[in-house]
Amino acid sequence: MGQVQSRETEAHFFKLTETERNELTKKYTELASASRGGKVLSSTDEFFGEAFHLIQHGPAIEDKNRESSHGFWKDGWETRRHNKDTHHSAIIQLACPATIAGFDIDTSFFDGSHPVSASIEGCLVREEEKGKYQWQELLPKVPLNGNSHQFYGLKQSETVVTHIRLNMYPDGGIARLRVYGSVAPILPHFTTLELSSFSNGGRVIKSSNDRYGNPSNILLPFVGVNTRDGWQTRRSRVESHHDWVEIKLGVPGLLESVSIDTTHFRGNNPEYASLDACTSEYNDVRFDPDVKWVNILKRSELTADVNNLFKLETDGEAFTHVRLNIYPDGGISRLRVFGTRSDISKVEKTEVEGSTNVVNGLSITESVVLKERSRDSFALTSEVSSVSTLVAGEDEEEEEEEEEDESIKTGVKRGRPKPASTSVGIKKKTKGRPFDEVVEEVPVVSPPRNKRARE
Repeated sequence: MGQVQSRETEAHFFKLTETERNELTKKYTELASASRGGKVLSSTDEFFGEAFHLIQHGPAIEDKNRESSHGFWKDGWETRRHNKDTHHSAIIQLACPATIAGFDIDTSFFDGSHPVSASIEGCLVREEEKGKYQWQELLPKVPLNGNSHQFYGLKQSETVVTHIRLNMYPDGGIARLRVYGSVAPILPHFTTLELSSFSNGGRVIKSSNDRYGNPSNILLPFVGVNTRDGWQTRRSRVESHHDWVEIKLGVPGLLESVSIDTTHFRGNNPEYASLDACTSEYNDVRFDPDVKWVNILKRSELTADVNNLFKLETDGEAFTHVRLNIYPDGGISRLRVFGTRSDISKVEKTEVEGSTNVVNGLSITESVVLKERSRDSFALTSEVSSVSTLVAGEDEEEEEEEEEDESIKTGVKRGRPKPASTSVGIKKKTKGRPFDEVVEEVPVVSPPRNKRARE
């Protein structure tokens, strides 16, 4: 899920205040960025600036000394003047299927050459329907100002989209388009998955320090480009110091192995690492008075500039969160936690209500906050759950509903379902707890979620 709610307006969209902008960017995932896997598929015109600039990582820049073959170089998507049609369009494939919470239409350095207005549409395209778009309006035509950020939020919706179409009226330039929402992964049973991956709904909750890199980088599905594309902390000067990062898995899981990738980190990698895990109904476990962390990887030595792989000791218990500890400080490129999905489906309906809807033949399971809020407050549905899940197939859906009913009666289910595959896409051994066998790579996919969570 991932929509803005509790706004006193009949419209399904609204302009965000400064406070609400911060809420949007902190609580939701940016889905269009090329660094996360977003792609620009096409545009109707890009005479002065290619559309791929829309999803470039980082803010737009201005270089007045740089020229292209068509004039001044612009770090954005810019069309030619005097458009004979009503508008120009660019189609963007999101990094993952997702529900949308809001947008930032950024016209930085386009002042006088910005469009008069813009609108955004979305659609869900399944694998077998590539190239077939059935667009529906997400954000109607809104006015744009030059050299500024235009943040808009959407009221709660169950619409899952894979593609976005940005329309500018009638022509001009837009520097960046940021799309915020919650990942809605498609997830099979009994298959080894990268449960921590951004693509599967994993997200960083907090970290001890992020001096030289965003900790969210370690969950990206691609190999790190350089040290700035990872997470690196400042040098510690205190004895027995260690840094940490806490991650909420995309789905509760039975954990099997972990990859701590130090690629590109030489001389600034941690000396050791350990991994803890817990089960909590809260997004941020600081607010869970009953949370109990369990060590599943003892302090183990890390090797620089390699993919360090370790086997985990979990005793068949399912977990929702992991915490990576690095000693004493340093940087890593990626963290990948592998395991199989586990159905922990105990739900307190006084706080959360589960709802299932069908979109284009796919069942969408979501949770909605029921607790009361002030009419003027800005509430985000990620306070209940940061992930929606698409479940393909009616038979699988019926089986899951039966399992869910049974688990609600008997309490939280524990145990270790036999996986159909134990493949993990990593091939290196390291010191500490070596992984016994080399296995094949599996595609990244992810699971549904019916738990109560709070922040």
